[in-house]
Amino acid sequence: MTSGARTDRLVTWLFLGGAALVSLLFYRDFILHPDRLLFGTDMIGEGFPLRRFAVDELRAGRGIPLWTPYVYGGMPYVALLPGPLFYPSSLLYLVMPLYRAIGWTFVLHTFLAGGFGYFLARSFRLRPSAAAVCGTSFMLTGYVMSHLYGGHDGRIFAMVLFPLALGSLERALRTADVRWWALLAGAVGLQILTPHTQLMYFSSLALGLYLVFHLTARARRGEVREYARPVAGFVAAFALAAGLGAAQLLPTLGLLDHVVRAASERGYEFAASWALPPQEISALVLPDLIGSLPENYWGRNPFKLHIEYMGVIPVALAMLALVGSFAPRDGTQERRVVWFLAGVTLVGLLFALGGATPVHRLAYAIVPMMKSFRAPAMMMGVVAALVALLAGFGWQTVLAARRTGSGKHDPPGVGVLRPRVAIVLLSAPFLLLGLAAALSPAGLLDFAYHAWFPEGWPRRPSSELEEALRTGGLFLVGGWVLTLGVAEAVARRRVGGATVLVLLLFTVADLWRIDARYVRTVPAAEVLRRDPVVDRLAERLEPGQRAWALEGFRPNDFLYFRIPTPDGSQKFLLRWSASLLGGIRPAEGLAGRPVPLWALFDVRYLVARSGLESPLLEELPGGGLYAVRDTVPHAYFPERVELAADTADALRRTLAIESPVRETILERVQGAGFSDDGRVPQAGAGTASVVRYEPDEIVLEVEAERAGLLVVSEIWHPGWQARIDGVETPVWRANTAFRAVEVPMGEHEVGFRYESPAYRIGSVTSGLSLVLLLGLLVGPTLSRRRRWGAHASSGSDPEGTSDGSDGP
Repeated sequence: MTSGARTDRLVTWLFLGGAALVSLLFYRDFILHPDRLLFGTDMIGEGFPLRRFAVDELRAGRGIPLWTPYVYGGMPYVALLPGPLFYPSSLLYLVMPLYRAIGWTFVLHTFLAGGFGYFLARSFRLRPSAAAVCGTSFMLTGYVMSHLYGGHDGRIFAMVLFPLALGSLERALRTADVRWWALLAGAVGLQILTPHTQLMYFSSLALGLYLVFHLTARARRGEVREYARPVAGFVAAFALAAGLGAAQLLPTLGLLDHVVRAASERGYEFAASWALPPQEISALVLPDLIGSLPENYWGRNPFKLHIEYMGVIPVALAMLALVGSFAPRDGTQERRVVWFLAGVTLVGLLFALGGATPVHRLAYAIVPMMKSFRAPAMMMGVVAALVALLAGFGWQTVLAARRTGSGKHDPPGVGVLRPRVAIVLLSAPFLLLGLAAALSPAGLLDFAYHAWFPEGWPRRPSSELEEALRTGGLFLVGGWVLTLGVAEAVARRRVGGATVLVLLLFTVADLWRIDARYVRTVPAAEVLRRDPVVDRLAERLEPGQRAWALEGFRPNDFLYFRIPTPDGSQKFLLRWSASLLGGIRPAEGLAGRPVPLWALFDVRYLVARSGLESPLLEELPGGGLYAVRDTVPHAYFPERVELAADTADALRRTLAIESPVRETILERVQGAGFSDDGRVPQAGAGTASVVRYEPDEIVLEVEAERAGLLVVSEIWHPGWQARIDGVETPVWRANTAFRAVEVPMGEHEVGFRYESPAYRIGSVTSGLSLVLLLGLLVGPTLSRRRRWGAHASSGSDPEGTSDGSDGP
């Protein structure tokens, strides 16, 4: 190993050690207090309940559940995108308390953001110090880190994986080594399992653009194979990635045919919602002008839980990369890479602005699947990674200028601030903005309010922003001047290249001061406490019976404590359930028709902090808990059975019935195992009791005095299969959304089991894809080591010399 290689390796290990130290210090309050959790708004409301359910099932030995009976009366579980169930770091869920495990995954991915950023820059053959700039810039970039406040771990994971994917793609295109194609597949496959499909899709668009750039700018010979091989490798990598993510991907795709979202979630207005408001481009370098948290934000978003801040020095170095790319000392190929990265960064930023520019409208019109996504601002995750990479190229430009005239008798470096006109023009807006914020924060806020927003804008900037804005202005001016000064001094060899440490430390301090606002720890006992009402419900509820919290609980709290409810807050709702519940949120639907719907959903108890007075309810001792007086059994034989003409007819007649026991409306659902004899089950008589109640399986003991239809207050789905004494039987859809089977006279065991062919096929596909991926990664490496061993005695390189960065 040469001395240069040893130095590069030392810098790499020093950077990784520094990244680990920064990660541990940044989360020190969480790490040092085992009784605390990392606060996240959506994590508490949705993440914890959904994941605890899976953890409980795994610890009970029942495996990954496919159905959850604890939300909306029952829903497919894996297909709901409940979180990174199949993501490697989720193994921590099984070895420590869930809230600690989730917190540690954030710590891990902050470190990985730095490591993957470093890998990305080295993949583009930047020097280790330039790679350290890229890794540091991306590790703490505001758009990634601020998602801690929302608890959006899957979103953070997907963004962190993008540098790994882009770096692997660059190495694969340059070397044609199958291992890099495999690593690209692994990175994209993990993005699918995060399971933030939208960010995976956005980053994949950037990867596709880079492939096109490679084909047009690098493939010079004009031979077909020069184009066919990269395209084939790219397609194969994404096919393998889809295989890796199939366990999550296929069930979700299958669910989309059966679910609804809010009626407003369609059309361009929906797709462009949650875009980056144009005024907030200022947040890239001055985060406190529009505000950065709900308590001081005064911009156009309905509420603000994140920031787009990228740091002063990364943006300044990115500018140097662009200016330096016009210098004659740069190679043509590197210059084109910088131009490409700058162009995609600009396009990504314009895309993030949504309907404010034509870019997103054009993508909406021509790019497949774009109509299914909203929040174009998520493209900022890709933009942040590209800015960090450009910052690395910026420092590489400084080092390249330093090498000019590096001979023994040559003059010192000519400097990097060339051409000066370009530097002045590009720096002026940033410096003027910073000076305005530092010298007159109140005046800048007043200017932004009157110039950037329509007259009468209801939100006004708070005076509390002034001090933070002044500090931000000082950081902007000081960081910009520091960057230009250090760059010029290093380029002219007045100081050593190790001076980059000054820029790295400033970058960490600058980004840290903003990121720290989004990291909060709270005592786990306060957030996840078990309300006494939950204990009372757990004692009273029998298998299948449900409770409904009118107030005092978050929508998914009952899910967290395994209390079945027709309420909830999830991304999707089954169409037939939605038609009864009145939309995505069921409260209005149940409140509008309490008597029949409470009975249909087998709602036995209501929870309310304030007193309820109704002849339908009986207040139980202890307060806050009410029993429903008029109930029906969880499984019952209705007195009359009628067949609906179609689903709309079934809904209309279901909402009109007085009691489901007296009358049941039936639907024959195509593909549910029915014969074509046209026969309708008759009304029967008898009793039924639940003897086993698990998420994926329900068993009842039935005594039918007269053969007929048995209705069960469980949500219908085509995945539910029924067997009577082990013999499969068709499952009818009763009263719009529930299950029913025809039972012969006598004593029988009726079993329901949820089957998901999509999950079964997907899990097998994921397993086989993982084996293939490991084979592609490990096999060539072992083969190469054997060849090296065979040639070690001769001192020759069996494959010729190559860039050391090409190895895995």
